[in-house]
Amino acid sequence: MDTIAISDFRANLPNLINQVNEGLKRFIVTVSGRPKAVVISIDELESLEETAEILSIPGALESIKKSQEEIHKGKFTTLEQVKKKYNL
Repeated sequence: MDTIAISDFRANLPNLINQVNEGLKRFIVTVSGRPKAVVISIDELESLEETAEILSIPGALESIKKSQEEIHKGKFTTLEQVKKKYNL
């Protein structure tokens, strides 16, 4: 993540917003050398909000970790197996 002074950010706003939107680049905006804000794309913000919402569900993180362990152990069903089982 790049750090940029607010004056530089203001002077290059259209270009920097384009970088954020198209390249998923992030910027920390500083005021008097101190970090004051972060600029991220709408897509990235929505993704972070969705992740926070999912992780706020009681037991969700533990369930995800358990699922990851099962995948590493080879305990999963492939899409092809599901299609075959349900004649899809």
